[in-house]
Amino acid sequence: MDMLNITVLCSVIDNYGDIGFVYRLCRRLGEISKDIKLRVVCDNLKSFAFMNSGIDPEKPVQEFSGWKIYDWNDAELCTKAFTEEEPQFILQCFQCKLPEWLEEILYEGKLKGSAYILNVEYLTAEEWADGFHKLRSGTRSVQVKKSFFMPGFTKKTGGLVLDGNFRKCIADKSHAISKASERLNDEQKKILCGSDHFKILVFSYPRNFNFLVEAINSFSDFSEKKVHVFLAKGISSAPFIKSCQEVGSTFEYSELPALEQEQWDALLCSMDFNFIRGEDSFSRASLSGIPFVWHVYVQDEEFQLVKLNAFFERLRPFFNPEYFEGYKRFCFLYNRAFSVEPGDEACQAMETLAEPLPAEEGSGQEEMASLAAKLLFGAEKEKPCFAKASAEFLDNGDLAENLLAFLNTLKV
Repeated sequence: MDMLNITVLCSVIDNYGDIGFVYRLCRRLGEISKDIKLRVVCDNLKSFAFMNSGIDPEKPVQEFSGWKIYDWNDAELCTKAFTEEEPQFILQCFQCKLPEWLEEILYEGKLKGSAYILNVEYLTAEEWADGFHKLRSGTRSVQVKKSFFMPGFTKKTGGLVLDGNFRKCIADKSHAISKASERLNDEQKKILCGSDHFKILVFSYPRNFNFLVEAINSFSDFSEKKVHVFLAKGISSAPFIKSCQEVGSTFEYSELPALEQEQWDALLCSMDFNFIRGEDSFSRASLSGIPFVWHVYVQDEEFQLVKLNAFFERLRPFFNPEYFEGYKRFCFLYNRAFSVEPGDEACQAMETLAEPLPAEEGSGQEEMASLAAKLLFGAEKEKPCFAKASAEFLDNGDLAENLLAFLNTLKV
């Protein structure tokens, strides 16, 4: 096999979700083949360094794990490097715009050879992803070709990234607990390693968590196990702690230290219930077989509800109707952005629920608390349903392997 020259572009919008996917994909590509020359171009190296402390956010170019990492914002350095060694395959992740310096190289007469751009899209369960996968797209130059590559939940898409560490975490809980414990304090390690706690992870966008504290209180009062909530370091921990103080929590909680990606994956796989956000953690939760709730990045006209509804249609065959409808309704309430006017597609998504959602956020708090408590009480019983869904998603194959197979069919 000839050496593949792959450039990965990442513009960070949602702190860790974008770079989390890129870092995971690059790690997996390196696991699969040593015949890859990988260059990563990122516009936020601080977020990248959060994934692995071996990355220096102050260096405009650096070697890491056999890759070269470039600061997107250093136009002079990048222009020189990518002119001297032209890009062959470019992974344009999540519809990010091309850097201006790369636009000039590709489209203003500076490109001596040819290049192929693969637009690696956001993860979605919407049906259109099947049709767009590997679809050709036009560019402004005959030297530059372009196609879409769709992560997804069916065999007609590229699937999800199945890196080695994550595979091991879902297959071997003792390994996951050991890996997750590496940066935890002694008390957190004791809770994680023991079997007398029901463990909940909260990693969310900021919001009022009073309803969730009330729900966990209700669950904790009747649970045979003690309940401990692990709070991800970041923007959701302070609002959750505030709600604990306002409502009065009857359960234990602690804030996690900063965790690198492999440790984060291991922690997620060691929980009894996960409240997660964003793209990368959503994909991990979908594959973990552990009950979870997804907080979707808010979009114009509440389009996040369309994405949420599409995912629930993928889940529907695996669940009994009663649990499923309560689970779906809670997730819709959890993801409503009441300050945003919903568009037609979001309204159509909400119409798939058995009963209309409340028009105002305040009126839905009591219902959310009740539904969240039911999800927690039903977690153990319904876990096999989550496991069956995860098994099907795993069976779709590894996105990185599928991507490499596709690249090897292309002529540049």
